[in-house]
Amino acid sequence: MNTLELEAYKAALAREVLNINNQEVLDTIKDIVQRSGNLTNAPYQIGVKEARKQLQDSEKRFDEGEYVSEEEMEEFYNALQ
Repeated sequence: MNTLELEAYKAALAREVLNINNQEVLDTIKDIVQRSGNLTNAPYQIGVKEARKQLQDSEKRFDEGEYVSEEEMEEFYNALQ
């Protein structure tokens, strides 16, 4: 991905975030961005306990029907391009 494509991708992602009207989703996005530190290309690192907690939280949300289908992800991806 070249610089121009990256900038276009970031702009499209920013537009998607601006259209979110759910405080919990925005909080989650904020947490992810803050956890990524200085936003370099360094790999995201967490401890085993945090990984297990995230997995349990994810499984709970899935069981409650809170997930994005493959079709929805494909539509989102295509909209970014």
